[in-house]
Amino acid sequence: MKTRILLLRHGETDWNAAHRMQGRRDIPLNERGRKQASCAAAFLADMTIDAVYASPLSRAAETAEIVKGKRDLPVIPEEGILEIDLGKWDGCTPEDMDVKFPGWYDIWRQSPDKAIPEGGETFRQVQERAVAAIKRIAGENQGKTVLLVSHMGCITSALIYFSGKSLDTLWKIPIANCGLSVLEEEDGRWTVCSWGRADYIPEEYRPKHLFGRIRG
Repeated sequence: MKTRILLLRHGETDWNAAHRMQGRRDIPLNERGRKQASCAAAFLADMTIDAVYASPLSRAAETAEIVKGKRDLPVIPEEGILEIDLGKWDGCTPEDMDVKFPGWYDIWRQSPDKAIPEGGETFRQVQERAVAAIKRIAGENQGKTVLLVSHMGCITSALIYFSGKSLDTLWKIPIANCGLSVLEEEDGRWTVCSWGRADYIPEEYRPKHLFGRIRG
């Protein structure tokens, strides 16, 4: 019996647009983010979805409400798919990081598995809780299609686990706001079927660039 997990990144926020590092701070969707969510809703409108889960942060919860459309389903809050806790890094631009935490932004971008946010958590910890949550939700919804609305760090960490890649590849295949990834599970075997698809979002609503400065 095949179970499908649809992993959708939330829509854009003002912090995304400003290239601020965005973790647990509850930054809401902006209007562009709501447009992106509406595009995802239209793309998924005819798909059978049996359950909807979302990170408790408002940018994910609102995206989930928009995307579920007229389906009579509750949006179930799931802390296991929260974004990475960035601690004191939360809200910093690359330039802020250079001043306050010299050298760490480049480690964050080039070797994310070695990044240790002060007062926060590592991507390894994010991966462990996200994978545990996804496996539990799949087990509770065997044979169904489930939508999970989460965050890039969380979603990508999980996809890396299920595809057998290294966490240091985390930024190699970026996921745009409201990008869709698909996992399938059957008899304990997991398959990554799609990674960050976003071709249903018109060019006018796509981000011009996904991240801030990259060196090297």
